[in-house]
Amino acid sequence: MAWLRRARMRALAALVGVSIAAFGLIAWAALPVLPVVGVAVATVAVMINSVAARLDEAICRDCGHDLMGEAVSDYGVACPRCGLLNPPARNA
Repeated sequence: MAWLRRARMRALAALVGVSIAAFGLIAWAALPVLPVVGVAVATVAVMINSVAARLDEAICRDCGHDLMGEAVSDYGVACPRCGLLNPPARNA
């Protein structure tokens, strides 16, 4: 019975060793991908910032028409150019 326990422990050690080696190899091979991931994250951050910056302006979300001075209803501002109902801006 002792030899069976040793065989199981050796199998477990081999499984853990191969798993750690595989994880290390994958992590080492993925190092060139890290700059690509960084650029992708930076691009998404810039895109979200540019979209969020437009949300405070009184412009149409569809065509970009200036909505300053337009009548504001309970539901927002209707664009005179394209007819889209835009939420009221804070500075409108």
